[in-house]
Amino acid sequence: MKSFDIGRVMSATFAVIARHPVVFLGLSLIVAGLPYGMMQFLALNLEQLSGPIVDLLFADVENYWLAMVMSGAGVFIIYFILAVLLQAMLIVATIRDMRGQDVDIGLCFAEAMKRFLSLIGLAILSLLGIILGLILFIMPGVILMLMWMVAVPAMVVENLSITDSLKRSAELASGSKGMMFLLAIIFMIASGTLSGMSEGIGFLNSTASVIMTMVAETAVAAVQAAGVAAVYVELRSVKEGPLTDSLTDIFA
Repeated sequence: MKSFDIGRVMSATFAVIARHPVVFLGLSLIVAGLPYGMMQFLALNLEQLSGPIVDLLFADVENYWLAMVMSGAGVFIIYFILAVLLQAMLIVATIRDMRGQDVDIGLCFAEAMKRFLSLIGLAILSLLGIILGLILFIMPGVILMLMWMVAVPAMVVENLSITDSLKRSAELASGSKGMMFLLAIIFMIASGTLSGMSEGIGFLNSTASVIMTMVAETAVAAVQAAGVAAVYVELRSVKEGPLTDSLTDIFA
């Protein structure tokens, strides 16, 4: 019986990014790299910029802290929506590449927008469930994360509802969660190392730190989205056999 292969997933992930660097790295730079680079710049120059920023944004606001909270919440909501769309678009791009179709940003965006509200609902529900599990006993949150790891590609590819996507993801992950956990640990160590390097460089050169942060977060976002799609394809292959025929009708 075929088993989950980490090497195969990693190979597929980096191969699809290498074939379409403009799509994967370009979109990830816009949604993840630039915002994180800007935050790193602000963090490294907080003392010099805090005064002018406050004067510019909150000069006429009586309740400073309320304004700060509202601004932070607004930025988080916008970033959350963009991150969900980015993941969906890159998942569509990965699946299209794996079935030999052209990877077009417009088509990927259209496919993601077809399920926009469902994707947002799925992201919120799964995030709340995982956070609750982590707060209670930690391990339930980890298990839920593994069970629901491929809920987004399941929704995008199989056109499922929110609850059906979660059920489908749990079904596919059954029997492979150990290897998926190991893959997640490898990803977290690699991404943490990149982030740590960019933070450390900040003590030596702030400009280099900002650039490193943008590069690191761009790479992490691209690998994460393509990796989730590759995991989905791997799990389907393990559970249901070769996907050559079953992927033929996807996004036709």
